[in-house]
Amino acid sequence: MLTSGSFKRTLPIALGAALAATALSTASASASSGWWVSSGSGAEGYYNHVNGRVTACDIKTDGRKAAVQILANDGRLLTTVTDSYNNGSCSWKTPTLFQGTHKIRVCVAKGKARPTKCSAAHTFSV
Repeated sequence: MLTSGSFKRTLPIALGAALAATALSTASASASSGWWVSSGSGAEGYYNHVNGRVTACDIKTDGRKAAVQILANDGRLLTTVTDSYNNGSCSWKTPTLFQGTHKIRVCVAKGKARPTKCSAAHTFSV
């Protein structure tokens, strides 16, 4: 089979570019957690990888507050964000999370009591 000289020269360049693009697209990247809801639907929570915010939203007027917990992969509690009012606004903070895998859990709590009605812990990466 005959191939032109320019094809022979550009094929290795094109293959190299395709390999580099594939390698970059499969590199480990941060991901937002997605919205999660507590058991009983009294609270919502989210981790945003773009700005590093952990957001808690109280979505039920029931005297309880939303409590969004960020856990280390081994289950240690790293931070909690609470939101006390079902007023259409949410509360957030920007904790320092080191790179790696973390978990988010969304709960409700009454006063200073331990959070209850927690969602399952969902994994995300920073």
